[in-house]
Amino acid sequence: MSARQESIHTAYSAPIVSKAMRILRMIVKAQNNPGISQIASKLSLAKSTTHGILAALEATGWVLRDPVTRAYTCGYALKDLVAIANVRVPLVNIARPFLEKLSVELQEDIFLGVLTEQNLLILDQAESSKELKVTAHPGTRLSMFAGAAGKIFLANMEREELSHILWREPLPKFTSHSITDPQKYMDELDRVRHAGVAVDTGEYVSNCRAVAAPIFYGKKNRRRMVAGFWLVSLDWHQSPIDLPTVERLAIQTGDAISRAISGSYV
Repeated sequence: MSARQESIHTAYSAPIVSKAMRILRMIVKAQNNPGISQIASKLSLAKSTTHGILAALEATGWVLRDPVTRAYTCGYALKDLVAIANVRVPLVNIARPFLEKLSVELQEDIFLGVLTEQNLLILDQAESSKELKVTAHPGTRLSMFAGAAGKIFLANMEREELSHILWREPLPKFTSHSITDPQKYMDELDRVRHAGVAVDTGEYVSNCRAVAAPIFYGKKNRRRMVAGFWLVSLDWHQSPIDLPTVERLAIQTGDAISRAISGSYV
């Protein structure tokens, strides 16, 4: 986000909500019901703050306190909500046939994702039939600098916003091939923007190659990037398909999905 957007985000953020979500997540994932002290210690929260949040969550049915152990478990309100919850993103259903076709053609694993705040959020995966593959469930979050996937989103940002992100703090070094110099990263993003496709070889995961392409919504000057997809290969040295062909097919698939969602998205 730009400096102005970051300022607005900070001013209107709700830290207490974030803390409540962290507490809920911990309780849901815990193998044994945690108590107040355990929750506060695990999440580095003040015990008084933790007690207040838990009291509010218990009063509204989101958590339940065991009357014997005084530890916490999921409440019935949360259980009922999860039972009927459904992630509704029409983009996923529209893009899936295109991504499955490309996955079969290239025999590679393909991920569909969006940029949320400072992370990439995976929405879907088209799995290849290979024994050696990369898998990630929908809802998985990655760094916005995650190799080719991150490049394709960053390359389509406004220049001012991008500069703020690249020079705000040191760029992460995931492997020895990661680009950590802001100016070199900016130059790489200029190439990605011009080519319409991003590539990385071992920049995010060693011995792994990825190719990413953008998905746009709208037409001509009103077009905006709304999502992206990336192919990930662990055995790219043995791939019978050359990189230029992969790039060309990725761009064609991105264009096809963009036309499909721009014409039918509801």
